[in-house]
Amino acid sequence: MENLNDIKIKLIQKICESQDYYLLSSLLKTFENKSKNIVAEPESVYESERPMTEEEVDEYFKEEELELPSEILEILKLSENQIKNGHVYSNIEVNAYFEEWLKD
Repeated sequence: MENLNDIKIKLIQKICESQDYYLLSSLLKTFENKSKNIVAEPESVYESERPMTEEEVDEYFKEEELELPSEILEILKLSENQIKNGHVYSNIEVNAYFEEWLKD
């Protein structure tokens, strides 16, 4: 990573070599418009950098209630009962099943 002095030297060289009036005047305006307050936060370039208001945060993270179809609710209840009754397979059993199934 270049240090600050190297960057300044390269910038000065590029400025001296440049014959582009618009580029140079744009650079000058940019430097002249910089705030003297070095403690201030940099200006936001993108709208997304704008901090959200409390209301926007609440709206963004609000929970939505979902209405599941009765068929899905039945499947979930059936699955819960199967888990409670121990009708489950381990990862090893599932992997072995699929290995055997893929051979066919």
